Amino acid sequence: MIPARLSPRYLGLLVFLPFVSCAYMSQVGPQKGGIQADGGENFRLIPVNSRADLPDSGRVYGIGQIPPIVQGSSYSDKIRVRDSLRFVIADVTEESPFHTGGEPYQYGPLEVPADGKVSIPYVGEISVLNRTVGQIAADLNERLRPISNTAQASVSRVGRIPHTANVMGEVKKPGPVQLERDKITSMDLLAAAGGPEREEYRYNYILRRQGVDYHFDYQAFRQRSFPIEEGDLLTVTTDTSNRFYVMGAINQPKAMQFPVPRPTLADALSAASGFDERRSDPSGVFVFRKGNPDEVYTFNLKEPTALLLTQRFQIQGEDLVYVTEAPLARWNRLILQIVPISQATYNINRVANTR
Repeated sequence: MIPARLSPRYLGLLVFLPFVSCAYMSQVGPQKGGIQADGGENFRLIPVNSRADLPDSGRVYGIGQIPPIVQGSSYSDKIRVRDSLRFVIADVTEESPFHTGGEPYQYGPLEVPADGKVSIPYVGEISVLNRTVGQIAADLNERLRPISNTAQASVSRVGRIPHTANVMGEVKKPGPVQLERDKITSMDLLAAAGGPEREEYRYNYILRRQGVDYHFDYQAFRQRSFPIEEGDLLTVTTDTSNRFYVMGAINQPKAMQFPVPRPTLADALSAASGFDERRSDPSGVFVFRKGNPDEVYTFNLKEPTALLLTQRFQIQGEDLVYVTEAPLARWNRLILQIVPISQATYNINRVANTR
């Protein structure tokens, strides 16, 4: 016979049981035993107990192809199109058309046209393109002799439109960079833009020349410096292959960039602010690595030797570091849910007993 009215004790128990069940069965991520049981079937499980168990290396740097020379040096002291020239002619002969009786005769400034020729009164056209100001002055003096053997000319460049290369992306001062000295290199170009916003190893460096992209990691870009040409475009972008993940029973689970160029497992755990001491199981630390086959490296950090090995184990891009939860943490969650439920049951009984 079903009682018409459940006693408070039974009612408290019915409320209590579902919560106990959920608390007992819940878990945060895979457990150490489950990972070890799956090894060999879905991935290669590698216990790291000595230096012999460590993989060969971490991130490899130094990859990059130097672009071929297309235009040559972007800077030249010779006259080029759109330079501005001033001509000064001094003459003491009063009959000379260039005699002014005071200041020397000045003509200009003149902007050099595309054909590279400028016209001087009484002299005619002079070719100036790809010549130095000294060569132009010597030619002009030769042309002046039939007009006046006392005339003396000088030529100066008073302006020019600079050749430029451009830098964009994650640098401190993106924009055009003038190429107004000889032998400006790729490192000079980066320095002129203020350098990367953060540490240089965090970025990829892409040089576009004549529509072709040339890729460098930070080490190749630094070690294989090359001449910059007019119109080059340098783009600095975050190197996403330097990303890894730290998850599980740690203080700050997250995806993050390498904290140093070649981080170790110790660096990775430190960057995540270490273990959550209330929940973590140091005997169950795993590094998941994609490959063919996939690999999972296991560490028991309760052993002193394993702690030393974390300083030698090299993290690679897209690695996932996982710290398992201690069995005691599950019981703690259970207790935390039992206490308020028990208190509620006790209060129900007190109310029932006062009737």
